[in-house]
Amino acid sequence: MTQLILYIGKKVSCGAILLYCLNLPFHLWYRFENTFIVGLTPPPHLPDPTTISHLLEPVVNSVEKYGAAGQNLPTSRHPDGISVKVKIAPVIADLEGSRKATGFLGHGATMFCSFCLCTSDQLEDLNIQSWELRNGAQVRAQAEAWLHQTTKAGRNALQKTTGVRWTPLHNLPYWDPVKHVVLGFMHNWLEGVLQHHLRALWGIGRDEDESQKVKEVEKDEEWSEADVSDSAEELDDLFQEAAKHNLEAAMAMHHTPPPMSPSPSSSELSDSSSSSTPTATQSHTNPYAYDFNYDDDDDDDDNYIPVDPFPFSFTETELQAIRNCIHDITLPTWIQRPPTNLGEPSHGKLKAREYLTLFTCIFPLIIPEFWYMTTATNFHHQHFYCFYHVVAATNIVAAYQTSNADADAYTQHYIQYRTAIQQLFPHRPSKPNHHYAMHNGALLKYWGPLASFSEFPGERMNGKLQKMNTNYHLRMCFNYFA
Repeated sequence: MTQLILYIGKKVSCGAILLYCLNLPFHLWYRFENTFIVGLTPPPHLPDPTTISHLLEPVVNSVEKYGAAGQNLPTSRHPDGISVKVKIAPVIADLEGSRKATGFLGHGATMFCSFCLCTSDQLEDLNIQSWELRNGAQVRAQAEAWLHQTTKAGRNALQKTTGVRWTPLHNLPYWDPVKHVVLGFMHNWLEGVLQHHLRALWGIGRDEDESQKVKEVEKDEEWSEADVSDSAEELDDLFQEAAKHNLEAAMAMHHTPPPMSPSPSSSELSDSSSSSTPTATQSHTNPYAYDFNYDDDDDDDDNYIPVDPFPFSFTETELQAIRNCIHDITLPTWIQRPPTNLGEPSHGKLKAREYLTLFTCIFPLIIPEFWYMTTATNFHHQHFYCFYHVVAATNIVAAYQTSNADADAYTQHYIQYRTAIQQLFPHRPSKPNHHYAMHNGALLKYWGPLASFSEFPGERMNGKLQKMNTNYHLRMCFNYFA
């Protein structure tokens, strides 16, 4: 059994196609001396699906002849030859590489998921029992139909409907395009779900552009005393103009003026509506206690970028307590300590293992001190239970042992987590990563511990290749070795 790994670097313009031998003991799977580098994607840009297919075709053809019947190959212990069989399963890659290699469309497609038939407008659907799952035979038939299309327009229309296109891996009769694709928990969970929770939901390390937009929104919503006074005067003028218009219309129709009632002043209007309309102070104290009606006209503006009007953020005291915990906690020597200035741009991008350390070692020690106290509000308790479910799901999906019961527990915790973030962060729509992670329970049951099939070994190989001295002429090195 051979494992096909494809890694396409986000910044490095050359990816690696690797084969690992799964017949070896687990601790020998990913050693560099046991890794077969089948090929490299050509620089300087990321390969498109067509390029990936051209690269995979000779690999698949070479492996296919060792499939069902196998080949008789001489070895040092068996000079007369021994039957050798090779099969590719599973395919592991980052999400972008996986879609290109296995024949599925990307995140932006209507049929974006490689495991089920949910469409992009069902990202918030948590009723997993109602989802229609993809079938390997059906996907293969859809891929063959795409291959037999003779026009580019026909292929585009078909893949938009099915979310499937042809890949050379479909030439392997034993390869299941649904079951034999593993969702790498490093990119999906650590750098997907956990990163989104830390940066987008909690606001720790939130993008500077987004933070600036939030500040601009808050500034636009601030009303000074002069603004209130001017608004009141304008409102009084409008009432007087309306009364004058009504009087003139009545005189024109009946030639007699109707009885006039005094128009309400702006202060009276404010007093009459204060009991039902939340004030600005109330809104910022607990924004989820009210139902706000927003103007939907901005949806038609191409330049409109939705911004959460009430972004969650820790207080400076809480954030400093988190940093102190990172600094003071005792960690095993093999665990890298996350940056003690967490949330500041100076520490750069967090690594995947640092997200794992934060949500399994750091946050479970410090977060309960904020939100699980007797003095905590119900709003904070809701945040705590949201946090509890994401930590519980993380501990299961990142473990090196699992069971069917653990897989079911993961699914329950994750559904509870997504239910909570939908309620606590209504202005933060789910990402495709959130939907993909709904399938981790089924993958745990089929493959066992997903940590054993993570992208970490391939990323280490990428790092080793990146350290090769190319003198910034990677294309010339590629042509030389080719």
